[in-house]
Order: sequence, then C-alpha cells, then structure tokens
Amino acid sequence: MSKVTGWTRPVRVSALAVSLMLSAGSMAADWETVNEGEARTDISTYEKAMADSPVKAFRGVTEVQAPVLSVLAVMADASACPQWLYQCQSLVLRDNGQAYIRFKGIWPAKDRDALIKTQATQNKETGAITLASQAVDGEPEHEGYVRVAALEDQFVLTPLDNGWTRIEFETFIDPGGNVSSVANVISHKAPQETLQGLREMASSDSYQKATLEQAVKRYPGLKGMDLPQSHQPE
Repeated sequence: MSKVTGWTRPVRVSALAVSLMLSAGSMAADWETVNEGEARTDISTYEKAMADSPVKAFRGVTEVQAPVLSVLAVMADASACPQWLYQCQSLVLRDNGQAYIRFKGIWPAKDRDALIKTQATQNKETGAITLASQAVDGEPEHEGYVRVAALEDQFVLTPLDNGWTRIEFETFIDPGGNVSSVANVISHKAPQETLQGLREMASSDSYQKATLEQAVKRYPGLKGMDLPQSHQPE
C-alpha cells in the first residue's frame, strides 16, 4: 500500500458523526445485535438508541467479492441510487460534494428529501475509506416532500485480500413529524437491504472494471488515493 496524499483539510463533524467514526472495537458495546451472520457474505445488523431521539441508529456489516473501486463506482453513480440504497427515489449531484436525495415514504409517512454533504477520508494504515454524510442547509423546499429533521450516515470500505471488500454501513435518519415508530421499522430494514443491493450492483459486470475517476465525480476528496494491487482495474 503506497502512501496516501491529499487529506490536509480539517474535518468538522457533529457529535453523532464523531460517535459513528469511532473504531469498531470501541463501538461494539454500544450496539445491540439484531442479526449475526455466519458466512463472510452474510449481513450482520445492529441497532442502538440515540440520546434525545425516539429514532434509533442502525448498522450493517458484510464482505463482498468485489474491489473497493467497484463499490465506490456504484455509490458515485447517481442514477443507480434507487437500485441499491433503501427507499432512495432519486439522487441529483450538486456542487461542492453535495447531493440532493429524495426518499420514498411508507404510509403514513410522506416522501422525504434532504441535501447531504459527504466527507471522504482514508486510513493510511489499513486503506479503509470512510464516506461520512450529513444533512445540510441550502436546498429550497420542494412541493410534495417533507425535509428530514436529521440525517447522518457513513460507509467504511476496507479493501481485503484477493479483491474482497468489507463494507460497514451506519445510519441515523429522523424523518421529522410524528412518525418515529414508522421510522424505526423503516430504518431497521435499511442496513440489510442497502448492503444487499450494494453487493449485487458492485458484483455486476457494469462495475467490475471501475476506475477511481468514476468515483471522484461524486467524491472529489478521493483524488490521489492509492489502493492495493488486487483492487486496481486490470
């Protein structure tokens, strides 16, 4: 693994984002296991209560037989969002690393939307790439959509031997309004269905030979990143 450059700008994140970015070992005691997978391709899911919120945070972990560039390319492809991200209706890229996302509502919740900003960082020792997103201001209200009260999520993508990738997904979304019970039911499915969809897309022929340039279109902070040889396109 060669040295990574380009991570000189300081990162400002919320208290929740800081808690999500702690190491997996230190977080283990905070999460309650929902489903523990046995095979490396199984999806393990977890949940935990959040202070001052009736909505829980959820976490999912799995490993996929696809290079990290394939996973990044799927996530960077705005048109592919409805095919893998749970309840994603559409995703439109904005300037400055921002994206406008719409979520399909499940009755009685109406459709939701948010403007999100993503910060990309990399662990120089493990090569793990973290994409941490949070809702930000700056998007006008749109008729027929309710703006989410809060949204924080992160993906940690760790390149493994032989072109495998470990994916850890953590999410907290408060849809706003009096639908917290529905929100927990919806969010409970989010890590399972999101990781399953992401695995299927990343393993497809369309993304198997993805390049870093494809991911940089959405995540410009990835520019200059190096990966193990087994994760480079042939």
